[in-house]
Amino acid sequence: MNLPLFIYRKLKTNTDKSNISSRIIKIAIFSVFVGIFVSLSAVSIGKGLQVSIKEKLFNISSDISISSYENNNRGIASEIIQESEDIIDEIKTLYPDIKINSILEKPSIVSIDNSIETIIFRGVKDQLDFKKFDQFILEKLNDSPSSLNDIIISKSLFEKLNISIGDNITLYFQTFDNQKIPNIRYYRVYGVYETDFPDFDSSYIIGSIESLQNLYKLNSNDVGAIELIIVDKESVMDIENKLSVQDLFLNNNLSVVTVQDKYSNIFNWISIFDFNILIVIILMIIVAIISIIISMLTLIFERIKMIGIMSSMGANNKLLGKVFVYQGIDILLKGIIPGNILFIIVSSVQNYYNILKLNPNDYYVDSIPFIIDPLYIISLNLIFAAIGITILFVTFSSITRFVPSININT
Repeated sequence: MNLPLFIYRKLKTNTDKSNISSRIIKIAIFSVFVGIFVSLSAVSIGKGLQVSIKEKLFNISSDISISSYENNNRGIASEIIQESEDIIDEIKTLYPDIKINSILEKPSIVSIDNSIETIIFRGVKDQLDFKKFDQFILEKLNDSPSSLNDIIISKSLFEKLNISIGDNITLYFQTFDNQKIPNIRYYRVYGVYETDFPDFDSSYIIGSIESLQNLYKLNSNDVGAIELIIVDKESVMDIENKLSVQDLFLNNNLSVVTVQDKYSNIFNWISIFDFNILIVIILMIIVAIISIIISMLTLIFERIKMIGIMSSMGANNKLLGKVFVYQGIDILLKGIIPGNILFIIVSSVQNYYNILKLNPNDYYVDSIPFIIDPLYIISLNLIFAAIGITILFVTFSSITRFVPSININT
């Protein structure tokens, strides 16, 4: 027979619901419940924000951009470079699975309510047929884009212009220095997008690269940047490091820049989430530990006479400790299990219905994303359980320093 477990069950069934220890134990259970729920939510939300923001950045921009140093310093692919076969062959030789695309960006002006607004026209290949950007499209025409004059504009610009899908807008371009009369081009609004990145949405119109090449009298291999799309995002930095030292790129004064470099301020910001998550977890563990210690101290002092009697009858600290460890495990389980259940329910409902909203101007996403990762869930539960049981043993060992005869006379 498991004597410590038998004693614990007897004490549990005989517990007076009105005594102090009963109420404190309930507080301890609630503290563990809140601690595990908040910790799981902090990890899930923090990692969810990191993944969501990174995915958006990888989708609105190339993983690696090969351009002139002037373009990469400005952040606009307006200066011309040659998309030569040598460059393409060099990339394909090193990394055959990389997808290669090209863009050209030029500044333009659009008239809004008797005022002008500067935007950037991003020309892409394949007449707007790039799947990475589809997730940001809010509305578009039913037919496929067949004209070089079809464009996609942001929701913010769409609302400022107060137009409908399929309407034409007028853009003005300066194709050479000191040009007094700009070139005028009319474009059909094929679709509307929204990325939740205000700087991007307020700046870019997306259209065909051939439209810009024709306007600026460029050849088909005259581009602003060669973009590389990489399947394994973890290898982006390694590929960038290898490409940047290739003689072909160095001799042609080409700069190789990753999306992490281009949006370094955002990547640095989301990296801080890991530290914030750690602080939240530590605070929740501390609160739970304090509650467990207080509940155990209260319970032990209520049973101190029993401890003394059992000690005088030959019970050692190991046996007595197990009795109170069972009580502590009961507290942990009653807090951890409901906390996990509530977390799974809340995260699943939020991911499906997007009830809890965020300001995209601040967080680049419009709702709180949860990531349900079994590794994080199991790890946090084990951490709470291990720390809780360790604290139980330490607490009981400290209390049992009382001399048994004193405990009997208490």
